[in-house]
Amino acid sequence: MEGLSAVLSLILALLVMAMAVFAAAAFHALFKGCFALRHSLRANSYDFGNLLLKSPIVPGVSVVLAPPDASPESRALLRRLLDLTFGRHEVVLVLDGPSEPDLNCWVQEFHLYRQERAIPQDLPTAAIRGSYVSRDPIRLLMVDKEPGGVADACNAGVNAAQYPVIGLVDCEADFIPEILLFLIRPMLGDWDHTIAVCGVALPPPAAGLAGRIGGLESLRLWLARCAAFSAWNRLLPVPGACMLVKRDALCSVGGFRAGPLELFLDLHASPRANALRWHIAFLASLVCFKRAAGTWDDLRRQALADQLQLAAALGRSGTGGGLKFFGLYCIRGLRPLVETAACILAVAGWVTGMIDPALAVLVLVTSAGAGIVTSMAAVVLRELAEPSGMSPGDDLAPCSCARSRRTGATGRSAISG
Repeated sequence: MEGLSAVLSLILALLVMAMAVFAAAAFHALFKGCFALRHSLRANSYDFGNLLLKSPIVPGVSVVLAPPDASPESRALLRRLLDLTFGRHEVVLVLDGPSEPDLNCWVQEFHLYRQERAIPQDLPTAAIRGSYVSRDPIRLLMVDKEPGGVADACNAGVNAAQYPVIGLVDCEADFIPEILLFLIRPMLGDWDHTIAVCGVALPPPAAGLAGRIGGLESLRLWLARCAAFSAWNRLLPVPGACMLVKRDALCSVGGFRAGPLELFLDLHASPRANALRWHIAFLASLVCFKRAAGTWDDLRRQALADQLQLAAALGRSGTGGGLKFFGLYCIRGLRPLVETAACILAVAGWVTGMIDPALAVLVLVTSAGAGIVTSMAAVVLRELAEPSGMSPGDDLAPCSCARSRRTGATGRSAISG
C-alpha cells in the first residue's frame, strides 16, 4: 500500500509540474501579446481608406466562398460579401456538387446565367461543371463543380480567381463592409515579405456568467494566439477571423488540404518561408469578430470545437510547426487532459488517504488558482496594451452599429428582390 501511495504521489507531482509549466507558458504568451498588440495598435492608427479605395496600384482581391448549402444564412453571407467596399474585388462562389434545387436557388436569387470560361488548373480539383455570372451589376462568379469536399472547393475558387490576393471569411464572423481596405494595409506596407494578413477583434461580452467567462476566453485567445504568435511570426487563424493570402504563396504549398488553419500551418512550414522571409501580419483593428458565447452550451461547444480543430491540425503538421506550435498544442490539447487527470487523482487519493492533503490542495491551486490569476492578468494587460479606458463592449460598438445598419439594408434588399 505504501508503494502504491508513493507511485500515485509521484504521478500527481509530475502532473502538477506539467500544469505549472503550462501556466507559465500562458503567462509568457500574454505578456508577449500585450506589447505586440500595443505596437500594432499604434502602427494602425491612421486612416487611408479613401486613398486605398481610389489608388490604381492597390492589388485586386478575390474573396472565395464555399458554402455548405443554399440556406438563408449562406445566401445572406454572400450578400454581405457583395456589399464590401474596395477598389477592385470579386466574390468567387464555389458550389461543391450542389443538388438541382440548391443550384436553381442560387441562380434565381442572384440572376445568374451560364458563361463559358476557361479556368486554369493551377491546383488539382474535381471537374468543373459550369461557370455563372450575374445579370445584375455585382462582382460575382459562381463555379459549379463535382463533389470533392470543402478543401477541393476552395482550391477551385483559387483557380477561378482573377486577382493576386485571395480573401477568406469565417462563416460565423461579423465584419464591416470596409474590411478589405483594412486588411490590405499590412500587405502593402511590406509587399515582398507579407504573404498573408489575419484580422480579428475582441467580441462584445454577452450577458450572464457564461458570457463573462466567454469574454475572458476570447481576451486570452486574442492576446496569446493572435498578438503573441504574430510577434513570433507563427500566427494562425482563430474563430471569427477574416484573412487575405497571396495567391502565388497559396499555390506554392499545394493549396488547401483542409481549412484555413491547415493552410497557415503549411505556409509556416514551407521551405520558402525562411528563404524568402515570409511574414503573416495580424490586424487588431475593429474589422471583424465572432460573437462571444452567451450560454453554457455555446461556451462548451465553442471551446471543444476550437480544441479539436487545433489539435487535429497541429497533429497533422508534424515537426514542421516548430516549438511554438508544440507549446500551443500542449496548452490547448494536453492541458485539459492533464488537469482532469490531476483532479481525479487528487480527489481519489484524498478520499482513500493515499495522497498527502497538501499535495491535493496544490493541485487545486495550480489548476483553478492559475486560471483565475491568468484571467485577471489578461484583463490588466489588455488595458496596458490599449489604454483607452473603454470596455470590450464599448470598443466594438462601432462594429455592432455597422452590422445593425448592414442587416437592415440586407433585409430591405431581400424584400425588394
